[in-house]
Amino acid sequence: MDFKQVRYFLELANTRSFTRAAEKCHVSQPALTQGIKKLETELGGSLVYREGRLVEMTELGRSLRSSFEQIDRTRQLVNMTARAITSGEASELNIGAMCTIGPKALSGMLNQFHRNNPGISIVIHDVTPPAAEELLLTGNLDAIFCFPQTVVHPRVQYLQLFEEPMVVACPSDHELLKNDSISISDLTNQKYIERLHCELRQRGQIFNKEQELALDIIFRSEREDWIQCLIREGAGVSVIPLHSLIKPDLDYRPLADPPLSRRVGLVTINNVIGPPALNKFVDAADSFDWNSLEQTKTSIIADEIF
Repeated sequence: MDFKQVRYFLELANTRSFTRAAEKCHVSQPALTQGIKKLETELGGSLVYREGRLVEMTELGRSLRSSFEQIDRTRQLVNMTARAITSGEASELNIGAMCTIGPKALSGMLNQFHRNNPGISIVIHDVTPPAAEELLLTGNLDAIFCFPQTVVHPRVQYLQLFEEPMVVACPSDHELLKNDSISISDLTNQKYIERLHCELRQRGQIFNKEQELALDIIFRSEREDWIQCLIREGAGVSVIPLHSLIKPDLDYRPLADPPLSRRVGLVTINNVIGPPALNKFVDAADSFDWNSLEQTKTSIIADEIF
C-alpha cells in the first residue's frame, strides 16, 4: 500500500468514475485501475464494483473509507510540515541568552521576529559562561546571545548586535543619586554587592588593585535577581548592565572614570548551509533596530580595555 493507491481509491469513491478519478489524480485510467487492483490484492478483497456506468463501493470499501481519509489527511499534513520546515516557515529554535543579559534588551527583537514568523516557536534558555561553548557545539542550542569573549571556538561565528553601558544601581533613596555620574573611586565608600557572572569582574579586580581601590564587598551572587533584590532592600550598590535593571524598583547613575560598556551579540555554528529557521532568526537579529534600546554612548568599550 502506498499513498498514491489510497488517493486513487478516495477519488474513485468520490467521483464513482474511473475516468474522472484518473483525471483528478493526473494519471491514465489504466494506471489508476492497476493501482486499485494492487490495493485490493494487498487487502484481500474488492473495494469497488461497477453498477452500470457508476462505480459503487463494496462493504469493505465503505468500511475502510474513513480510515483511508485519515491516512490521506496525514499524508497532506506530512507534506505541509515538510515544506514549512524546509522553507523555514515552521520550526522550533532553542536560543540561549547569557544569564547576565536582561530580558528588556532582547524582548523587542524576539517579539518582532515572532510577528514576522508565527510558525517558528522559540525556547529561551538561561546560559552561564562556562556552559555556553558546549551547548552550542553539541547542537543543544541553535544560537546564544552573549559577548565576544564567551565562545571563541573556530567553528563559531559572532554577530555583534549592540553596545550596552554599565551603570551603578542604587536603592531609590541612595546618596549617590545626587550625582550625575559615579566613578569607581566613589564606590570604595559604599557597601558593594558583587555579580559573580559579571563580564568585567576579573579585569575589574585588577583595575581596583592597580588603583589601590578596595571595595567593601558584603554579598556575592551568581543570581542577577538576588543582586537586585538586595540592592532594593538597601544592602548596597553594584555595577550592572543598563538593560538588566528592574524598573522602577531600582535607580541608577552612569558609571564614569572609566565609563564602561559591554558588547552583546549572537553566536552560532559557522555552517555553510544552516537551518532555514535559524537563518531567518540571524537575519532578524542583524536587521533589528538595536538603537531603539536608547543605550548611552560611552567613550571606552569594556572588551577593548580588558
